Amino acid sequence: MAKKIVKGALFVCVLYILYAVATAVVLFYFPLEKKGDMPTNNVSEFMGKGDSSDRVLLLEDGYESGRARMQMIQEAEESIDIAYYSIAKGKSTELMLGALIDAADRGVKVRILLDGICHGLRFNMSDARYALASHENIELRYYESFKIFQPWTWNNRLHDKIMIADGKLGIIGGRNIADKYLAKKPPKNFVHDRDVIIFNAKQDKESANVQMKVYMNELWNHPYTSDPFSDLSKRQVTKGKKEKKKLASKYNKAIKADENFVTPSMKWSAITTSAKRVSFIRNPIERFKKQPVVWKTLIDLATVSDKSVLMQSPYVIPTKEMKKYVPDNMNSAADWTLLTNSVKSTPNVFAFSGYLDTREDIVQTGLRLYEYADHYSLHAKSVVYDQRISAVGSFNLDPRSSFLSTDSMVVIDSEEFAQQLTEAIDNKISSSTLVADKKEKIETPKDEKKDKSFKAIMLNALSKIAILWRGLV
Repeated sequence: MAKKIVKGALFVCVLYILYAVATAVVLFYFPLEKKGDMPTNNVSEFMGKGDSSDRVLLLEDGYESGRARMQMIQEAEESIDIAYYSIAKGKSTELMLGALIDAADRGVKVRILLDGICHGLRFNMSDARYALASHENIELRYYESFKIFQPWTWNNRLHDKIMIADGKLGIIGGRNIADKYLAKKPPKNFVHDRDVIIFNAKQDKESANVQMKVYMNELWNHPYTSDPFSDLSKRQVTKGKKEKKKLASKYNKAIKADENFVTPSMKWSAITTSAKRVSFIRNPIERFKKQPVVWKTLIDLATVSDKSVLMQSPYVIPTKEMKKYVPDNMNSAADWTLLTNSVKSTPNVFAFSGYLDTREDIVQTGLRLYEYADHYSLHAKSVVYDQRISAVGSFNLDPRSSFLSTDSMVVIDSEEFAQQLTEAIDNKISSSTLVADKKEKIETPKDEKKDKSFKAIMLNALSKIAILWRGLV
């Protein structure tokens, strides 16, 4: 009898694995077929004439980016809206959560939307979810929670990194809430990232902050978003109250000690840069493969660039499906430069193996290719067109950001901001290896051939079979 039960259980497990592979993997390799044509961007819509009411600030330093978020929370009077891929335990996270609780205590309405699988509020962060959800002025929801019998939902993740305070301040970029992004003393897994503050003193209805708020509302009220904390048990409420006191105590102690992280004093009007226009772009909210709206917009902007296109992305995997949206008449006169991670710097072996598999194709486009070769890794996602138009956000140059995830960026028309962003990327290029230029390989990245580390060997081995998963990383 026992043997029959074991055999039956094994049979069910095998059936489930086959079902999961078919619906979570195989299904996503079918070509994208959506009703209706992709919208054609009128590139002039991203350009302005006079200065807009939106002003922008490039946040290149992770610690200062954390302090900017802290000040946004502290200054909020009515509402704080947050949409993040993940939150991870650490001092910066605890202080940020403490500040959110303090804001809620003074009557600010706080909404926090996290990815339903990768949110991070588990294990040593599990009580934090109850601390947040049990507060009368804080709502916590998940986008696409894990559904064991719907494997096709596993791929469509919430990848945005957005925070909006009132309508006056917004921040968007590549950073999640964790020490690896925001700590003053970088941990071993620290990443170099980038955010942008949008400041609108008038809270103008035409502001990009309003566009982000509309998007946040759509995500928040979408059928794919769930509220698993609407009916907490007495035990969960008790644990939440205990954790709430702990987080509030740490925050208040930091305030009394006048710690730099919790006492920012940024003068937004003085430190921000004027912009002719700031536009918010994002992918549609869909399951399975979606129309690659952000990717198509970035390509449209590149098509009309006749001087230069400067790109930075932690992962670069140009699949055949992505190439379909690249027109044959792409301006070859423009000077194209791409910066990405190297074997040494990358923390994502599956994504980077997909890049290694397609690196020769990238070289043959004729662009100038650099691979970062210094401390930590690159995580910023940015493009500068003709030293005038900039794009910054959560979008990676890969099929996951193109077709699967919710991803968003701001497109900024400002020559001054474009110069600042160019300098920031050039700073990382100065610590990088020039791999190829004008279809000619300059140098195999230093030590890549000689590198006998387990990581290098594994990456090169995985690159030989990366075609099996590169459409999903």
